[in-house]
Amino acid sequence: MSDAVRLGTSGLRLRTATYLAVLLFVSVLAIKQLSAIIQPMVVAVFLFFAIRPPASWLEEKFGHPLLSYTGVLVAFLGVIILVSQILFSSLSGFSSEVPSLSPKLNDKIDWLEGLEIFGYSIDLEGLQTIISIEEINRLVTEFIGSLASFTANMLTVLIFLAFIILEAESLPGRVMAAFPEESNRFDNIATKAEKNINVYIKTKATVAFGQAVIAGVALYAFDIPGAFIWAFLVFILDFIPYLGAFLSFVPPIILAFIQLPLTGFIAVVAILVGNQQLWGSFVEPQLAGQRLDMSPIVLLFLVAFWYWAWGLTGMILGVPLAVIMKILLESDERTLPIAIMLSRNPPSPVDDGNEDPIAGE
Repeated sequence: MSDAVRLGTSGLRLRTATYLAVLLFVSVLAIKQLSAIIQPMVVAVFLFFAIRPPASWLEEKFGHPLLSYTGVLVAFLGVIILVSQILFSSLSGFSSEVPSLSPKLNDKIDWLEGLEIFGYSIDLEGLQTIISIEEINRLVTEFIGSLASFTANMLTVLIFLAFIILEAESLPGRVMAAFPEESNRFDNIATKAEKNINVYIKTKATVAFGQAVIAGVALYAFDIPGAFIWAFLVFILDFIPYLGAFLSFVPPIILAFIQLPLTGFIAVVAILVGNQQLWGSFVEPQLAGQRLDMSPIVLLFLVAFWYWAWGLTGMILGVPLAVIMKILLESDERTLPIAIMLSRNPPSPVDDGNEDPIAGE
């Protein structure tokens, strides 16, 4: 290879890296500073992907797309309202039990401090300042408050969603007409993104709902206060990779430690952990066909970034946004090496690198 060719290749890579750096900087600024506009629009896009399959089924049955989407949306909003009412009622009931639960926690901590294991006692002097029923109640209240804030913005989301539904049929044709030389590439990106996000939403919602039902029934059977709250946490936090399941276990395990004898406490821990492993390690791969092809450290970084940018909503949307980002990077030869670096299982040199980046998380 001549020096001129080497210099040309190096210059091309440098320009690509510069363009990506500038684009990344502008994107981060827009995501953070324009979150009031961008966040509802992104939520509307993913909500459109979620309701499109049942709406298409209704459209085949009744032949009217607008009525089909309206029917699915009404049902969706009805579920949100029902769950919100039960959730706030359960939160009120749990808050009323906080004064009686705090002394029980102190008694359990005193009991633990009185134990000796191989001649060593357990020192939990600072534990009560970190873990308390009041702190759990505060954190849960703030968490549900953030969900209520998101629900209050649903009007903006619905406005974006209405325009997305109206534009869904004509927009692809306009894009293809405006960029005919890139039509195949755009069509491939759109097809892969829709397919993989649909699979992700369907799989994750099914797995999260199954886990939440079993966890809720088990906690209710063991008479754990606020069982519906913790089941709801299991459902919501399951959309957050790696960290979500652990965070959803903490409050019910502490309450089981307070309320139950040792055997009951061990049973609750075993049920919660076994339930998560059953759905996450066995059921989910069967539904999805494969797991998310993203490096775990990359996913954790993206979850942290989206939490900084958009809070809880960003953490939930982080995985599907990562899917879209990886599809975009894979679609261009200049950015394909970056997509490969983000992969958990990079293709071998004989592979063509065109596998779907996700069929489930």
